[in-house]
Amino acid sequence: MKVRVRSIALIRSLLGKDQIELLLSEGATVEDALARLVEIGDPKLASYLAEPKEKSAHAPLRIMVNGRDITVLKGRSTVLADGDDILVFIPIAGG
Repeated sequence: MKVRVRSIALIRSLLGKDQIELLLSEGATVEDALARLVEIGDPKLASYLAEPKEKSAHAPLRIMVNGRDITVLKGRSTVLADGDDILVFIPIAGG
């Protein structure tokens, strides 16, 4: 199946582009998509996409699937479907 991953700010910089299409196996999860991004992105990307052992380990990564935060779905275990749109970013604060 094919999914589209979009990114902004730091994640986009480490990925090298603002969007990419991934070919994944049927039944693949958000975690599988993140693992694929680590394979093709800057080596520094891995530390940002890894699930932190402590909540304050690094800036909070946000992941949306089809406009819904994965925290209201099944987290990184959310099963993806062909054509899904995934947005991966670190929220930016400031004024």
